[in-house]
Amino acid sequence: MTSEQVVQECGITAIECWVGLQVELDSWNLKFDETGENLHPLKDKTNLVYLEFLKGFPARKWALIGDGAGWTPVSAMALSWCEGTTWDGVLKAWEAIKNLDLESDATSLSAQMTNPKFLPDPDLATVLKLGQSPGGAWVLLSALKLHDKPVRFDETQVSRNSVHSVLWPLIEQ
Repeated sequence: MTSEQVVQECGITAIECWVGLQVELDSWNLKFDETGENLHPLKDKTNLVYLEFLKGFPARKWALIGDGAGWTPVSAMALSWCEGTTWDGVLKAWEAIKNLDLESDATSLSAQMTNPKFLPDPDLATVLKLGQSPGGAWVLLSALKLHDKPVRFDETQVSRNSVHSVLWPLIEQ
């Protein structure tokens, strides 16, 4: 199915997807409060419509929107679902976010929703290498957490002192 067919089938535009995902993740806590249960963001019907749209939308076009509008955690995560995207492109989008707030629920949720096809083996040395920076490793560790993949830490491979402090809450669980 071409990206044009996906657009027609979903009935949304890229901008509607951008805004819709942003609204969904910014207000995720309201959905949780309404149902009283622990919702999985990758199984939520609304999120699935947007992610399905993105699977057929070219990464280069999404990157143009991100570069023009300004990258957010939600839009960086969305790039991971686009057709033809690479981990380097996703990492570049995350690094382009100005004033990234790691304490924000939307930021954490966005990182967790990174396309699982980019997730490495849950080994800290592998995560650090692929992440390339504390921020990139934080995104990967957050996503691994959502998928219940605890990260193995072997101090013979990675010294405790070499790991950025922001990563430890995601490693030690």
